[in-house]
Amino acid sequence: MGRLRSRLRRFPLVPVALFVVLLLGFALGIWGTYRAVYPEKGVHRLTAVFQSRAGDSAMLVGHEAVPVLSMGSMELMAFDVESKVLLDQAPLKPGDRVRLTIRQTPDRLLVVRIDRLQ
Repeated sequence: MGRLRSRLRRFPLVPVALFVVLLLGFALGIWGTYRAVYPEKGVHRLTAVFQSRAGDSAMLVGHEAVPVLSMGSMELMAFDVESKVLLDQAPLKPGDRVRLTIRQTPDRLLVVRIDRLQ
């Protein structure tokens, strides 16, 4: 114990520096969690259940409530997808759980990313 005290006397800022590093790590973790849900202005993420494709670049899903968009949960809603390729790359079957990244435009909600959940 005496050895530790002598080291702390020689380096009194070590506990303070350690505290600052830990606090910074905690803050970055919270920021990362926030950015995972709210990637950027006008872009939102929601969890949904894929129902079917609705044409080349649209999909039907049932989704959870999206409070930031003032939308309640819906059993069936059509979303336009950014491109046919994006929808083709996501091999989805009816009943698959998905996380959709959507961009809010003045006239519609556009899916810009589809992640299949396990």
